Amino acid sequence: MQSLGVIETRGLTSAIQAADAACKAASVEIVGYRKIGSGLVSVYFQGEISAVRTAVDHGIEVIANQQLLVGSLVIARPEPCVITKLLAVKSQKGELEKSIDKVEAKAQVAIEDKLVEIKAENSTKMDTVIKTDVIKEPKNLLNKGKK
Repeated sequence: MQSLGVIETRGLTSAIQAADAACKAASVEIVGYRKIGSGLVSVYFQGEISAVRTAVDHGIEVIANQQLLVGSLVIARPEPCVITKLLAVKSQKGELEKSIDKVEAKAQVAIEDKLVEIKAENSTKMDTVIKTDVIKEPKNLLNKGKK
């Protein structure tokens, strides 16, 4: 991430307005948003430093007239661990872990199903090989005795 921009607002609708204006004004990407509580919402942007500054300025401009702006911030080169901690939303953390557990469970079931399928195929192949060898063996013995 090259730079980080944050706009904190009162209410989700003002955060959406600010995010829309910011994305239209400059080439930035919304990294996420966070409901802080008491109606406060922060929206996070990333991109080139000049684009993020422009985006944040335009986002602020849209909601400042309605007196819904709580604060804003632009960090040129944020430390990766700061970003990780900032964007880790506690309410979504449990949902993320549940989603990962579901994916892992589905993968485990798929792997087990495939193993059963492979074992069945191998068993069928082994039966065919054994039957073929058993059938060939007496013929070979009969032919050896006649020579």
